[in-house]
Amino acid sequence: MRWPRFSIRTRLTLSYAALFAATGGLLLPVSHLVAYRSLSSADAGLYARVSALAAVPGAAAMPVQGAEPTGPVTGPGETWAPDVYAAIDQARAEALNAMLVQSGVVFAVATATALVLCWFVASRALRPLRTITAAAERLSHETLEDRIVASGPRDELFTLAQTFNTMLDRLHRSFQAQKLFVANASHELRTPLTVIQAAAERALSRPHRDEADYRKALTTVVTAAHRSERLLSGLLTLARVRQQPAVPHRADLAVVVAEGVRAATGPAIRADLAPAPLAADPVLAELLVRNLVENAVRYNVDGGTVWVRTRADGDEVVLEVANTGPEVPADTVPLLRRAFQRGGRRTGGPDGSGLGLAIVDAIVDAHGGQWAAVPRAGGGLTVTVRLPGGG
Repeated sequence: MRWPRFSIRTRLTLSYAALFAATGGLLLPVSHLVAYRSLSSADAGLYARVSALAAVPGAAAMPVQGAEPTGPVTGPGETWAPDVYAAIDQARAEALNAMLVQSGVVFAVATATALVLCWFVASRALRPLRTITAAAERLSHETLEDRIVASGPRDELFTLAQTFNTMLDRLHRSFQAQKLFVANASHELRTPLTVIQAAAERALSRPHRDEADYRKALTTVVTAAHRSERLLSGLLTLARVRQQPAVPHRADLAVVVAEGVRAATGPAIRADLAPAPLAADPVLAELLVRNLVENAVRYNVDGGTVWVRTRADGDEVVLEVANTGPEVPADTVPLLRRAFQRGGRRTGGPDGSGLGLAIVDAIVDAHGGQWAAVPRAGGGLTVTVRLPGGG
């Protein structure tokens, strides 16, 4: 049925009332039939008694089911018995007609009453929806802490309120993470700009400086500019990974890792690469390996080692990267998934932006995989990535 543009309250009211009217309308003929059969049975008894009073030897037998006599009455009651039969039939017809009219009036009144009651019932049933709507209208990025107080039975509306609250929790965490990301990005970008400004002002503070002073200032400016460039490149990469869906292709993770290891420089890298077929976006897979290997190389100690392993594990492929870097407190490891975190500190390697593992997290999430980082005994981290296999 296609409803006009009524409110849901009106549609529920009309639906309830229509259901009541249909049920009542069905009961009217049924009750009329039952009353007719009951009165006919009673008439049969009256006919029998009248026949008994009016009958004489040889009189015709009266019908059992309350119809007209099947034969003439020949006894003394033949003058008044037909009038009694007619009166009984008339009384029955009048009673049935009166009952039909009265039932119709009662039905009409009951339907009108049901319409009013259904309006209030629908209003009460929709009250939680109005509460949820009012909460949604009040929402903004500053009022995401508000929650709907869900009470009453654990029905569909209670579940809806709980689901809405869960959605608000996710939105609140997302906005908080976004605010933290923007604050950290501003801090990271401000640092090299401050360095550039300070170096330039120091170089210009005296009217005469030798070439070595200018070279030192320019070197500082170039280093800070490179740091800003790397930071902006990391931010753009992170944004691209989060926005663009992965386009999986069949590849061998061992081949991708081998190419990434050949391009890396720094501490000794020991590779143990077993075949690991997977279905992944080749560009993102290469970016994943590069970030893990570069992180392991960057946050290492002089003369340290980096271990890289690949293997197939059932329906998954495993990439493991470990290094001999400085010790990382266990309670700071979960923070490494966030951008601009370097072992739980705001400062780290001079060449790092703190975005490497955040990019890794986004790439793994885009492929439906999982990854974990655990501190190594004696220092460094072991990062294990699990991705869906492509065998």
